[in-house]
Amino acid sequence: MCDALIESEQHKVKLSFNDFGEPYSGLLGKSAEDFGEGCPYITYMNVYQNQIIDTANVGLVKINETEQQSVVHYGDILFTLSSETAEEVGMGAVYLGDTYPLYLNSFCFGIHIIDENKIFPPFLAFYVSTKSFRKVVFPLAQGSTRFNLQKNDFMKKVFSFPTVERQRKIYSALKTYSDKLSVEKSIAKLLCEQKNHLLSQLFI
Repeated sequence: MCDALIESEQHKVKLSFNDFGEPYSGLLGKSAEDFGEGCPYITYMNVYQNQIIDTANVGLVKINETEQQSVVHYGDILFTLSSETAEEVGMGAVYLGDTYPLYLNSFCFGIHIIDENKIFPPFLAFYVSTKSFRKVVFPLAQGSTRFNLQKNDFMKKVFSFPTVERQRKIYSALKTYSDKLSVEKSIAKLLCEQKNHLLSQLFI
């Protein structure tokens, strides 16, 4: 649906992520012993599995006061940086929460949006999952046993975006559809659970 809406746009703007954002790295210098308690951080799977970061599903990591780690802000777009398969590299999700400080796992990187006159951050949640976007990103994943996104090349890559005004309207339409779909899935899940419960009662 997102692909169709974007492809149908007559007025598009050519932009790279460098034109409206600044990249930053995930957690640096951490070992397994640092995880499990402390400050919240966004996990790899949270980025990989969602279009909008699930703020209720975060990990914990110890952060010392002397550490200089990048912090995730509202509207940041986050991407998977490394994976065992090329298809999983460059998967993105947008953070629309208000938790602070919030950190990012080591196998992802983030982009602070610094010019909202060029891009509407929530729109990116749907844009980065389109076939046209994935087609451009896929060749940037390089490796043999493990694939890594060439971040500098990615930041310079030019993409076609609708105007900001149209981005807002497209996001509104897709968010409404997505929310409705989520409600219907929840209802279907509850009905299935109810059905299984009733069936189990028949054999007691």
